[in-house]
Amino acid sequence: MLRKLIIGAFILSMACCAEAQEEQAVYVVNAFEKLNSHISPYSVPKTEAIEAQNVRINDTYGSVSKRQNTLSYGSMGSHAITSLHRYYKSDSTKMLLATGSTTVAYGDDSAGTFTTMRFGQTDGERWQWVTYKDLAIGMNGTDPAIKYDGKTLTTANTDGARTALNMCAELGSPFAELDTGTDLDASSWYMYKVVCYDGVTYSYSTARSNPILTGAAVYNIALTDIPLGPTGTTHRYVYRTVGNASRTAVLADTTYYLVSTIANNTVVILADSMSDDDADDDAAPTWATSAAGSDVTAPTGKYCTIHDERLFVAGNSTYLSDVYWSDQYNPNFFTNTDYNQIRPDDGDNVTFLKEQLGILVVGKTNTIQKFFTSGDPGTDWSIGDPITFTGCPAPYSAVNSPIGILYLAREGLYQFTGQSSKLISDAVTSDIRDIVPTNITEAAGSFFKDTYYLAYTSTEGGSTINDRVLVYNITRDAYVIDTMNISAFVTLDSGTDYGTLYTGSSDTDGYILAHNTAPFTLAKRKKSEINEGTFDDARVYNTEDSPIMEISWDVIIDDFSGTINAASSIIDREDTTGSWTSPVYRIDASDLYKLYWNESIGATGDIKFYVRLGASVAACGAATWSSAYTDPSGADVSGLTAAEYVQFRVDMTTTDVDYTPNMKVRNGYMFRLTYSREGSVYESTILSVWGTGWMDFGNPNNEKTITRIRFFYEDDATDDIDINLVNNLGNIDIDFSIDLAVDIDDDPGDFYDGYDDYKMYTWYPDMNTEEEPSPIGERFKFRFTEDGILPWTLHRMEIRYTYERISDS
Repeated sequence: MLRKLIIGAFILSMACCAEAQEEQAVYVVNAFEKLNSHISPYSVPKTEAIEAQNVRINDTYGSVSKRQNTLSYGSMGSHAITSLHRYYKSDSTKMLLATGSTTVAYGDDSAGTFTTMRFGQTDGERWQWVTYKDLAIGMNGTDPAIKYDGKTLTTANTDGARTALNMCAELGSPFAELDTGTDLDASSWYMYKVVCYDGVTYSYSTARSNPILTGAAVYNIALTDIPLGPTGTTHRYVYRTVGNASRTAVLADTTYYLVSTIANNTVVILADSMSDDDADDDAAPTWATSAAGSDVTAPTGKYCTIHDERLFVAGNSTYLSDVYWSDQYNPNFFTNTDYNQIRPDDGDNVTFLKEQLGILVVGKTNTIQKFFTSGDPGTDWSIGDPITFTGCPAPYSAVNSPIGILYLAREGLYQFTGQSSKLISDAVTSDIRDIVPTNITEAAGSFFKDTYYLAYTSTEGGSTINDRVLVYNITRDAYVIDTMNISAFVTLDSGTDYGTLYTGSSDTDGYILAHNTAPFTLAKRKKSEINEGTFDDARVYNTEDSPIMEISWDVIIDDFSGTINAASSIIDREDTTGSWTSPVYRIDASDLYKLYWNESIGATGDIKFYVRLGASVAACGAATWSSAYTDPSGADVSGLTAAEYVQFRVDMTTTDVDYTPNMKVRNGYMFRLTYSREGSVYESTILSVWGTGWMDFGNPNNEKTITRIRFFYEDDATDDIDINLVNNLGNIDIDFSIDLAVDIDDDPGDFYDGYDDYKMYTWYPDMNTEEEPSPIGERFKFRFTEDGILPWTLHRMEIRYTYERISDS
């Protein structure tokens, strides 16, 4: 008993000798790295967030930035966009193709307008595209596959023109355009089909050309891209309807007559001058004879890719596990035996075709396998066993990337390396679970630069359309979430494009948006485009695709009216100067960047460019010309005041009349202007959010009092970053703001400091006032929100706090 009393007295005396000491510390958050929503809020590292919305973490490594506003390319109409495709041709033509509702259209990069090139398609079907042999090939799984060759001339009654709204042909048929002549019926509708023959078998396709309406004075027809047959083809037969009174009638017409026999397998053009009276004689072989042969019509499918110089197609609505392929180098020709079944009895559908490391990969709903295509298709090709049983139920989410095929499975986002599939979205499992299961087939993916984008429908958002985008940066292994309505992606990254991600709206506004600030380009390269301008002692000659501009007479000899001798016997060119003035172009520019042109001036020549701009066509035409620009490799025109309309003048001079400078087409342009667009900012507000977990400041067992917080940032914005601070007991809930409009030089005493573009804001809390108690607690959570559209970047946060530490006296 005495011993217990002695011990108790000792403990009491020691306690009386201890005292509380107030300590001060600083907790630094010097990196903002990624979203981690699938973690206990008490375990979130200080560099991670449980909310990361409409922000970027890789614009500046270690910092969090507001995502950029999107720029409007234009609207296709009052419907969702069901596909986007950037069509690049070998002649440097580039076009943005889009589908939506029942139409297929191409966009004007300068004006942001769309021209319908096919209509009457099945409403709302998603499309997939490839470019091969200078053809854009598209399919939607319901309608016949189509092809497009970049033709845009649709002036009625004009040689070389197609009929407006009818510019695409079905895959396996030729293109039809007007041809000077009067042999067919005027103002009538026609369509064509083609049959191949090898001396034994007729191989017919039900594919039809674009419908063509003849003119009142120009009513012959020329065909281009007439399909070739496989090796061994000796003849091709071209069949045509007789004239119909309407487009509807010609589409319904099933009676076709032979109008030409091509006795080779090389020619791909034809001038059709056979009258209807001659055509309906029904010359042999009749269509009935040919159609009794072998059907080589391209299959209907949803998914396509180019592999082994063949077009592969899958996603037929009846044969869900079949993969079809075309003749090699010939996407117009499919035999009825060139297909293979991919695990046909497993109850799954084929959902994607991708080439990976030279091997065709076939995704199904629950499996992924390889299709080996070396050697002879009939004897050597084979289907491998499934490499993974984590398949892809979201067909349009699957994309190629540097780390493999990325795709959405039921359990999350996966990376298929060719050897296995690996889950890479564990950190955002909560967000994956937010994807509406019944809308998973509408999820759309894209890989651009080092980032994968997955658009999906959010359960939390309550929408019936895609309204969220999961953004995954593979370099940082980091996720964020965007709130956007997106149904389709495309990257503009070839030719003279600078590399821009474009998206199509999932809403009924039909908008196409650009997701970075890469410049727009006005480029001219066609002879017909140059001929739209005005010449003064200059001309453009050579072919449509390779025009040359030079100093020259601007009249023909027949117009001299006897004055040829007065011209000092000079016939080659009139004098040593010449000029060309362009039409007025609409560009809607907010800033101009560079002007480029391709010149050859020799030792005696010179070329100078002049520019003028205005708010209207008339204002532009009346404006004063700029000073001369002389650097063809990139003249800096940023000093000019940008406007909606622009016009150019080219002055060419030579010191020797025998020689002329000239301009030619190289790298896809004769001349081009880079600029940014005016009035194209699309979003009026963007709610950016960064929400932390519960922070204990690395000092978990002590109650802390925050005495100061410093924020280090950059901005071009004028809004506020609103900050909410709460503690884990729920008795502290404080709101304050960083005013991004405050200049660091305005007031030395306003708590805003910094140097150059780097700013610092210091927040001091009220200490136990009636309105606001001191921020005291063991753990704190921060939530940053800002809903403007201008950029800002948060680099660092320093939290100074005090706490009591018990120490011996």
